[in-house]
Amino acid sequence: MAARAVWSGAIKIAEIVCPVKMYTAATTSERIALHMVNRKTGHRLKRLYVDERTDKPVDREDQVKGYETSDGHYVVLEPEEVASAIPDSDKVLNVESFITCSQIETTYFDKPYYLLPASDASEEAFILIREAMRGQKAAAIAHTVLFRRLRPVLIRAHRKGLIATTLNFDYEVRSATRAFKDIADRKIDPEMLEL
Repeated sequence: MAARAVWSGAIKIAEIVCPVKMYTAATTSERIALHMVNRKTGHRLKRLYVDERTDKPVDREDQVKGYETSDGHYVVLEPEEVASAIPDSDKVLNVESFITCSQIETTYFDKPYYLLPASDASEEAFILIREAMRGQKAAAIAHTVLFRRLRPVLIRAHRKGLIATTLNFDYEVRSATRAFKDIADRKIDPEMLEL
């Protein structure tokens, strides 16, 4: 794999531990990026943070994160407090359960990553895990700390490797029932379906 690994750790299933490396499976590098520019000068614009009430610019050292407790009232969080809330990473994809591939609800999919064996020594365990999942048509549900956040991950056999897809949490996925509630329940003429 030519790209640099974005994460190194291990898959742990019961007593089996297999060191792996994670690589991004999708990239946005080929997307066209547009910038805001001054029409008159052609110079790129930079973002300036201003106080919403005073309309005065705020110096970088005075910019902090805050959590809104009520309309317009915030609890200020210092950078050290934010950093202390980041979970410790043990670099392990802890497999908690398995589901059959037919049970996968793709609405929860976030980002895909390729998993490869970390070394030649871990290749046998890696292939064992891959082929066992492929043979059972199963996917593993695991949790780990990725990019400073605890994330649920779905791991499946994918060609010669494994693919790990980060998942959205339940509270992040909007209800399909509510989204589609205004669509009428109509019967379609079978002849129309044939067309």
